[in-house]
Amino acid sequence: MSRSGKFKRIAALAAAVSMVMAAGSCGESNQPEQTSDSTESAVETSAPEESTTEAKTSKVPLVTTTTTTTPAPLPVMSDEVPAENTDFASVGSPKTFEEYYNINKDMIGWINIYIPNENDINEPVVQGEDNTYYLTHDFLGTEVKEGAIFADFKCAFTTRTRPANTILYGHNMASGKSFAKLTRYCTWNTSKITGQRLGISQYIAAPTVTFDTVWEKGTYKVFAAIFVNTEEKNGEVFKYYKQRTISGEGEFYDYIGKIMDRSLFFTDVDLEYGDELLTLSTCYYPLTKQAADTRFVVFARRVRDGESAEVDTSKAIENPNPLYFDYYYQVNGGSWKGRNWDTDPNSTDTTKTHLKIKGFDEYYKSHETTASTEG
Repeated sequence: MSRSGKFKRIAALAAAVSMVMAAGSCGESNQPEQTSDSTESAVETSAPEESTTEAKTSKVPLVTTTTTTTPAPLPVMSDEVPAENTDFASVGSPKTFEEYYNINKDMIGWINIYIPNENDINEPVVQGEDNTYYLTHDFLGTEVKEGAIFADFKCAFTTRTRPANTILYGHNMASGKSFAKLTRYCTWNTSKITGQRLGISQYIAAPTVTFDTVWEKGTYKVFAAIFVNTEEKNGEVFKYYKQRTISGEGEFYDYIGKIMDRSLFFTDVDLEYGDELLTLSTCYYPLTKQAADTRFVVFARRVRDGESAEVDTSKAIENPNPLYFDYYYQVNGGSWKGRNWDTDPNSTDTTKTHLKIKGFDEYYKSHETTASTEG
């Protein structure tokens, strides 16, 4: 099915069914996303399974006593994109979401992240029919090494709904294009321009990112960044790329817990079940690509309706002992000392950071759960 055909189908669906919650659902994947400065394989190319089960009833009511109305699909926004991108001068220097969308119907939105002293991450986001095409093709469809920033193809968008966890992939290019500057959130790095230690300083400069779909604007609060392994030969693999759906409270808390164990920093951003997540993933090879196929991933959650986008960045601190993986410890020494944070507001344990994850403790007092990132 063509991209335009897909959106016609989505628009028809949106007009035929009741509007659902913004935290929608997506499919599953079995392999890690592969992005680097060379052409690599994608997450996977199989289409998500669709249910063939239809609801049946043995009795049809004689009188309809209620009327259901559904909102019309939202149009593509005519607003200007967050900032000008000079890479598109060859196609008339488009300025609005609508103008970009008319160039490429695969466009799903726009990502903008402020980078001090450098050009921002400021690019259109596309979504193909697999996770392969945009590894090697840019927004205009030209075959290029840097590809494009793209949404996981199994994450389902309509004009009025978004995935529970939107996963965006981009290459880490030496030129600084695509998602290369995402690693400014890494606490090990220093700025080549100022010599300043990054990580917390990048977070203080950009505690929020914008990811606008072509139909709606959205701001997200950054709450974590992790460095992870994708190969079992090098130890534990945290399959963050599989968590496109959040099927219940337990899965949400377990997934957030695994992220915070690995996060390079802690923030004052609160989290609660029902939050929409944004996952930004790029390759990162500080241990060399040949030795360890690794990723750097930044996590954010959408600003809730009626909530201020302001963040108290003064409370951000580095995690002194994030969880890594076997090969990392073989090279750098050390070991994980266990979870060094909790969410108990009444705790007097000064050795732990107290994070704001509403309902986390209450849930685990009576439940045991494992997120779908296992296996």
